[in-house]
Amino acid sequence: MTTTDAKTIKRAQQLMEAELRRSMKGLRLPKNPRPFFMSYLLHHTTGLDVWGRYGAVFNTETIRSCDLYTECRVGSYRLDQSVDGGLNQDHEERESYNWLVGPQDLDPTAVRYAFWKLSQLKYQEALQDYYDKQKILVDQRLKSETVSLSREPKLVKNLPVKAVKFSERRWESFVRQASALFGKYRKLVDPYVRIRGVSKVRLFVNSEGSKFTCQETFYEVLINAWYLTDEGAYLNASRFFHVRDATDLPKLSVVEATVDEIAEDLASLARAEPLEPYAGPALLSGTATGLLFHEAIGHRLEGERMLSRSEGQTFARKVGQRILPEQVDMFDDPTLSEWDGKPLYGHYVVDDEGVAAQRVQLVSKGVLRSFLMSRSCAPGFRRSNGHGRHERYQDPMARMANLIVQAEDTHDWSELKERMLAEVRRRRLPHGIIVRRVSSGETRTDHYEFQAFKGVPTEVYAVDPKTGRERRVRDISFIGTPLAAIQRIRSFGHDYEVDNSYCYAESGSVPVSTVAPSMVVDELELQRSSSRLYRPPVLKFPPLSKR
Repeated sequence: MTTTDAKTIKRAQQLMEAELRRSMKGLRLPKNPRPFFMSYLLHHTTGLDVWGRYGAVFNTETIRSCDLYTECRVGSYRLDQSVDGGLNQDHEERESYNWLVGPQDLDPTAVRYAFWKLSQLKYQEALQDYYDKQKILVDQRLKSETVSLSREPKLVKNLPVKAVKFSERRWESFVRQASALFGKYRKLVDPYVRIRGVSKVRLFVNSEGSKFTCQETFYEVLINAWYLTDEGAYLNASRFFHVRDATDLPKLSVVEATVDEIAEDLASLARAEPLEPYAGPALLSGTATGLLFHEAIGHRLEGERMLSRSEGQTFARKVGQRILPEQVDMFDDPTLSEWDGKPLYGHYVVDDEGVAAQRVQLVSKGVLRSFLMSRSCAPGFRRSNGHGRHERYQDPMARMANLIVQAEDTHDWSELKERMLAEVRRRRLPHGIIVRRVSSGETRTDHYEFQAFKGVPTEVYAVDPKTGRERRVRDISFIGTPLAAIQRIRSFGHDYEVDNSYCYAESGSVPVSTVAPSMVVDELELQRSSSRLYRPPVLKFPPLSKR
């Protein structure tokens, strides 16, 4: 299976341009505003997803889809129909939601028909939103100090599109061999191996004359297993490999070492004891530091959140003020494709609004300098910095891409550990905490809820303050509020770790990377995680057949 050829892609973009011109000219209702801006975006995705366990393929799924997105703005650049940065739109309740799928083979007539239909509905919905906004403006003041849609220079960037092959036979063979490696670990429950790859071609045109063709590839291998303890708790361990080039996918020898590591990790976790709630000093690995910055700070620097009436706007009025220690810089740079030889999942050339990807310096020497911005800019700013992104049908909004945290005056791991323990001893606490591995996080940014974030660590140790001995613990998560968390940073390490994953927000799931060093904080709060106890299977594990 291969991606659609470049000639077909080029023809589809030409048809999108033709239909866009027709829509801009013809979409008008008497005594109603006409569109002043429109854009078309087409996602053509091909790929393959294979997973299995114990040497067998359980499912092979061919990925082939075509998603459409149309933006229609009425009114003016200064004041259009958008409210609250578009964060509160419920697209799934609108009629246009039923017309987001385009022709997989990019048939010329079907491409024009699909955008014609979607444009009609988007125009009608834009008018409804426009008049709803006029009602709001009768008794409320919105963020009038910023324009509704930024003016951006014309961009034309049609990059080459290459055929990408996904070998079903080879990937199924890989899954069989890789998943069979779990056969020697009979105590592990429901292990599996999954390999997935996609090629996404984005075609874009807008009424300002901008257009682009970009192709991005994403590959991932997931190795996962569970362990059922004697008391009935299910423990999980997983490892991800995220790469942008198929040649960088892990070899079978790497998978075998990873399976052994997972088995050892789960055995260690099963011997660990649950930790009681804790608040005190902690040493975080680079991935844990990255997760904290991503959840506590990164989401709160997304430009649309400075426009929405429902957002807490933690940092909205802090530009030019110190929010982090003086030694810290933080920037987001989607133009980076790798860091220290490791691929960055958040790399792209042009965002989903036709603006070139740009590095943005968010924090310099601890001082907040800017926000992540799409074409819906934060107050005080007039231009996008190329961070408008979305998954499918959602409106693009400012999102993180490659978030980099850098620090001066750094120390090695042993020095950081001693600094953490010194604070533990000073406060006469029973132990300190080391977080070596994390799996996920979440945060709430709206003012109706608590301004808090949460992280899920998967490898945590309680450290004796006298001897430095590390004891594995489990069933915990770390929580905090953003301003409190960043006020208690003490020291950073030299070691930088790359964390590739997906980030979820109002504009959907997008690939991201975080690069950060290890870090000591004087205060990290840990809470007990909810857990259920299960009965073991009635029958024992069946015998495995010899191959």
